[in-house]
Amino acid sequence: MLKPVKVSSKRERGLNTVVPEGELGLLSLDLLVLAPGESFSLSSKGIETAAVILSGDANAAVNGRDHRMKRESVFTETASALCLPFDGEAVFTAEKPTEIALCKARASQKGEAFFVSPYMTREKTVGRENWERKVVDIIGADAPATRLVVGETFNRPGCWSSFPPHKHDTVIPGAEVKMEEIYLFRLNPSEGFGTQTIYGKEGSHSFQVKDYDAVTIPWGYHPVSAMPGYGLYYLWFLAGDGRVLMPNTDPEYKWLEAKYA
Repeated sequence: MLKPVKVSSKRERGLNTVVPEGELGLLSLDLLVLAPGESFSLSSKGIETAAVILSGDANAAVNGRDHRMKRESVFTETASALCLPFDGEAVFTAEKPTEIALCKARASQKGEAFFVSPYMTREKTVGRENWERKVVDIIGADAPATRLVVGETFNRPGCWSSFPPHKHDTVIPGAEVKMEEIYLFRLNPSEGFGTQTIYGKEGSHSFQVKDYDAVTIPWGYHPVSAMPGYGLYYLWFLAGDGRVLMPNTDPEYKWLEAKYA
């Protein structure tokens, strides 16, 4: 049985492996770091890849077209992303110091490359009281991807997300779809931390998550909390049985949904 794992991301120039292939069944994560003027050629053989900019300014060239990916930081500007199919190629060239998360899923179905501008993302407010948060869908279930669903969540200081706790590790028709997931965290200010808890019949794990930490979620309920005074962000992406999100709330805490329905 796979266990949840926390990894601290390296941020050296070039391609940094964060969650290697094989840590989960389908998903892996890299962090691409470029200095001004540097280029990187990405080949996605056997892997559907969503390149999501975290900060910087870069051109992404794919299939003879150029796409501008620009973002001061995850806390101040909206994401853009380039999604490559399992046999795609792209070249990223940085104008400024740039960090790009490469969200990856093993794939075999033929897809197409597509770009998501900041104006194409979908923002919504989810939850109530001290579990209210902002969620941004970057690559939703209606996008022309074959494996990946990608988005971002923003916790206010001292607040919770992925709450009430839900899971998506079992096939229950009409109630739950089996999907694995990875979170990549950022903190504002960067010296803060949050807590990632993962629990279920398989056991219980809690991690202190700091800036640029990543956590794998192979199973279980997985709520997140932020420490007071520090905003918390995480990039999340999933793959599994299809691309329909159907989270299943922990029955013990469903009364919270009923109370605020």
